[in-house]
Amino acid sequence: MWLRTAQDGIKIAEVTIAKSLTIHRWELGVATLGGLFALIYLVSNTWGVGLGLLFADALWLLTRIEIVEQPGAPGRYATLRGRLGVIRLVLLFGVYAALFYGLWIIRADDASRLRVGVVAEFALAGFGLLLLGELKRSGDDMVNWVLGARAERRVGRDLERLREHGWFVLHGYKRDWGGDIDHVVCGPHGAYMIETKSYKFRSRDLRRAAWNAAWLKEKLGLTWVTAVLCVDETREASLEGKIWVMGHEQLLPWLEGQRNAPVDPEAARRALTN
Repeated sequence: MWLRTAQDGIKIAEVTIAKSLTIHRWELGVATLGGLFALIYLVSNTWGVGLGLLFADALWLLTRIEIVEQPGAPGRYATLRGRLGVIRLVLLFGVYAALFYGLWIIRADDASRLRVGVVAEFALAGFGLLLLGELKRSGDDMVNWVLGARAERRVGRDLERLREHGWFVLHGYKRDWGGDIDHVVCGPHGAYMIETKSYKFRSRDLRRAAWNAAWLKEKLGLTWVTAVLCVDETREASLEGKIWVMGHEQLLPWLEGQRNAPVDPEAARRALTN
């Protein structure tokens, strides 16, 4: 009872800003106050500082946005993360431009000859170095999400063709304990948990695939769910422990050639969507 009450309280405290994005009301309020504070500088002679504060305020708000994980189109979650990553990069560049504007003001002002001006220059220069590191990290993160989304969409399009042959196909299925499974397919040739990667697999990817398959097996009430790791390389299907690893192009022919115990697609649908 107390858990349901807490969940209802969280829902009330959240605002849906798009179909798949939410944010807490207090966070939206803090961002609004920050925007009003930046507006003071925007209408003054130091509009560059105000612009930088506005970028920083929007950047903070962006970090507070939560993506609602739910089944949908293949690569949906990764696509949203990639788009948010692009916006994050733009805002970071805006903050960086405002930083240079601040340095220019200090250099143009007589106060730059005083100790306080020197200290301010060093502080901004140090912040600029930190910001460079954040730009690189955010850029790498954005690229990874964009490539991951592209890989999921590509594999998802192939898997969609299985529907014509009586398979149940689900993309981006949320786990009870957080995160999601890229693709779930159940039908005439068995049940499969498929994780898509935009790179060659790592040992931790194998462990994660095994955990996901074990969880999905219990969710579906089956004796076995085959775990598949689909990687971005030309690689014939091979077993790594209990996990099948193969390239994107090999996945569909491999699935069609399997002869595992059939799984009722409607029963799988009821178990995962009700």
